Amino acid sequence: MQATLREFELVLARPLLTAHGAIAVRRGIEISVGDDACVGRGEAAPLPGFGVETYSEALAALERWAADPEGEPPREPCAAAAVESALTQLDAEIEGVTLATLLAGEVPTQRRIATHALVSDLDPEAAAQRASRAAAAGHLAVKLKVAARDPDGSAAAATAASEAARIAAVRRALPAGVALRLDANGGWDRSTAVKALRPVGHLDIEFIEEPTPQPADWAQISRTVGLRVAADEHLRDPGALDRLVEVGAIEVAVLKPAVLGGPHATYDLARRAAMRGVRSVVSTFICGPAGLRVARDTAVAVDPRGVHGIGTASLFAEALPEDVTPAGGYLPIPSSAS
Repeated sequence: MQATLREFELVLARPLLTAHGAIAVRRGIEISVGDDACVGRGEAAPLPGFGVETYSEALAALERWAADPEGEPPREPCAAAAVESALTQLDAEIEGVTLATLLAGEVPTQRRIATHALVSDLDPEAAAQRASRAAAAGHLAVKLKVAARDPDGSAAAATAASEAARIAAVRRALPAGVALRLDANGGWDRSTAVKALRPVGHLDIEFIEEPTPQPADWAQISRTVGLRVAADEHLRDPGALDRLVEVGAIEVAVLKPAVLGGPHATYDLARRAAMRGVRSVVSTFICGPAGLRVARDTAVAVDPRGVHGIGTASLFAEALPEDVTPAGGYLPIPSSAS
């Protein structure tokens, strides 16, 4: 088996503002494994501030593994997920099935899967307009980044009250039936989270993701503001799901194959979550084409009727392949192995 690496860089059309800072460029390493007949691909694209290895660490780990593909896989989160993704896609290619079918054991009956749109504008009117356009384009959900930082990396000047007003403006801009999801990336403390969310708790908001960096806060926040809480970054610890469920902290799991060990690990975690009454939403790590395909196929295996965070190809200035770029709010579901 041969393994080759290709570095790439993708520029976002406009910076994505998060509690960890602005994301303007995505650098990644695509790994290909196999031979002339069958090839599987994975991708490592670490993000600063998100608790994974650095880009240089991921590249070094993948270079070591590519030199000896029969050896131990990398332990670094993004590099390990890239290798597992490539090997799993290779298995699917050899068996002549899609990655989704390999994971779930059945062929999906649907031909498309819904994606949410991602909005991070700090100005309430701009955020509302962008959300409205996303709904008009066909998206069934919008995720609004809250607790975000300014593009220069400084803390945003938004108060809890102005953040609540921004959330309300976006909700008003969305028609009934289009879900609003909030993602704080752990950027609030408990007091600020409550102050920002209590005024909008009566609105139709699907969930708040990672409201604070301390999961011990989440159950109380949920009870106080009346919103479901979702976990993302904190699910990277293998035992975290069970602990969060046991204390009533979460009702939704946001799962990123790019940091959770690849498609098999993500699918297994989603099944465990379902057994605990927790719904799963599969999401990308603002990936390139190889990572997007892995996230898409994993989402199809986990919940083909759900609305997932797998439409991030539209964030880039460069047009990506049609099979990973949302059209009308949906991605096509492959009917056979490529």
